[in-house]
Amino acid sequence: MTVETDMLTDAALRFSEAIRAERASTLDALANERQAALAIIQALRNETKRRTRQSTGRFAFGLVLGTAMGSAAIYVLHQRASEEVRLGITARAESTGVSLQERVKQAIEAGKRAAAKQEQTLWDDYRRRMIEQAKPKPRQEDPLF
Repeated sequence: MTVETDMLTDAALRFSEAIRAERASTLDALANERQAALAIIQALRNETKRRTRQSTGRFAFGLVLGTAMGSAAIYVLHQRASEEVRLGITARAESTGVSLQERVKQAIEAGKRAAAKQEQTLWDDYRRRMIEQAKPKPRQEDPLF
């Protein structure tokens, strides 16, 4: 029986070595896959950073370009000197014969009149509804049959 026991022990040792070798190769493969996954993640992070820098640069360039173009457009459209503009506003106000202060007072008075008229309309409507609610409603008599 020792021959059979020795054969079984030898087979068990070979089987154990095969399992260890398989386990080691599986662990090595998993370690390699992990390293590859980490490399892919790092590459994706680097690409995201690069795109963020690129889009930030484009936005800043567009902002500066838009500001410059807007400033140029304003300058071209309003080439008159500030003195000419001031004189033009004064001349228009003087041509109507009414000062700016008087025009503001007239506008305020017109607003007060409009507010008073609207208030009166609302009060009249409220009183009309109150009278309608206070009127007794006619009774409907129940039929006898």
